[in-house]
Amino acid sequence: MAEEVTNPVQAVPVQEEPIQAVQAAQTEPDPPQKKKGSPLLVFLTVLLVLVGIADLGLWGLAGYYFLRSL
Repeated sequence: MAEEVTNPVQAVPVQEEPIQAVQAAQTEPDPPQKKKGSPLLVFLTVLLVLVGIADLGLWGLAGYYFLRSL
């Protein structure tokens, strides 16, 4: 049986970033960019809410008639 020879992994020292670069990144934040909402997304969201309200109303009506029949 042949022996498998492997080389040990050598760790590479991590280089630290210069202090000026770190300070510049902290002092100059990027302004948040507003994303425009798609009109289709707004329409589908409103439609989903309306369907949920209608569903809630129908279950309430069904429950009312069920309890009334008892």
